[in-house]
Amino acid sequence: MRSGRSRIERGFTLIELLVVIAIIAVLIALLLPAVQAAREAARRSQCVNNLKQLALGCHNYESQNGVFPMGSYQMPPPGDPLAAACNGRHEHGILLRLTPYIEQANVYNAFNASVHYFTPQNTTVLGMGISTLWCPSDSAVQTPAILAGGSDGSVSYSSTMYHNSYKGNSGTWFSPGRYSDPNCASAGFASQLAQANGMFYFYSAVRIASILDGTSNTIMLGEDALGLEAAGDQNQWQWWASGNYSDTMFTTMYPINPQKKMNMSDATQGINSDVATSAATSLHPGGANFAFADGSVKFLKETIGSWQFAAGSNTPIGVTWSGSTTNLYTLTGTFGVYQALSTRSGGEIISADSY
Repeated sequence: MRSGRSRIERGFTLIELLVVIAIIAVLIALLLPAVQAAREAARRSQCVNNLKQLALGCHNYESQNGVFPMGSYQMPPPGDPLAAACNGRHEHGILLRLTPYIEQANVYNAFNASVHYFTPQNTTVLGMGISTLWCPSDSAVQTPAILAGGSDGSVSYSSTMYHNSYKGNSGTWFSPGRYSDPNCASAGFASQLAQANGMFYFYSAVRIASILDGTSNTIMLGEDALGLEAAGDQNQWQWWASGNYSDTMFTTMYPINPQKKMNMSDATQGINSDVATSAATSLHPGGANFAFADGSVKFLKETIGSWQFAAGSNTPIGVTWSGSTTNLYTLTGTFGVYQALSTRSGGEIISADSY
């Protein structure tokens, strides 16, 4: 028999709904940082893998050629008809030289090394984006620069140039300077070449046997986050095919992530770049990844010991720069741990605990 009593359906009250929504919001707030941290860990892992590939490529290059890739050089006419003593012209750099050793032989085969790297013959190569050269944490690096005519001081046509997240270690300073070459006697080229203490620099020819500090204590490559640089710098620096300082080479003259520690005005090294483009930087929290000459990759904290700067100065205390474009340095103080790790034959004894 059917009951005559009606069934009462009970729903959620407004207060109960609000409580549930509040609980969900709290859970999301708690989980979101963990999700973001997991994503950053994955990006950092990929960044480490990229550096390992580049370090292995450097060693394969050295095994085949007897020296590590040259930082850059000036091509004489007719290859570069605008090249002249002391005028700062330069050619392609280490990243382009490494392409056959990082499974990018098609890129290298398309490059015409008998002419200036920034010419119509090489436009296609300049506009090639190579993911191995990009740190996933630095999204800005995947957007190419659109260069108008005259961007390198000579060409009269427009071009596309991709960027890079990784640079070779030039040591404690950029030497020889961009405006110095074997034909530029007034700039003291021989003296500048003698004081070069990193792995890559203009006219470098570093052999593995010349890394006297030990391959595990010598930085080979490091990060530089394009996204931390000013908008104007992002278009004009970190050109992946260029061999200019600050494009594919960095210096430990400035600390890791210097934007947190010092004046970021122009650097005084005769290369018309500033501190941000000259230093090693990254978007990984607390430091940056570096590949060492033994092929290992280490994360160096931005708190690592580094030489000190006077307030408002871009020259470390104890370092005197000769001025002009000669890039000659006098050191009366001592290197910090970070600077010592960037020299290949400084004779420093460094404990891994100092990293």
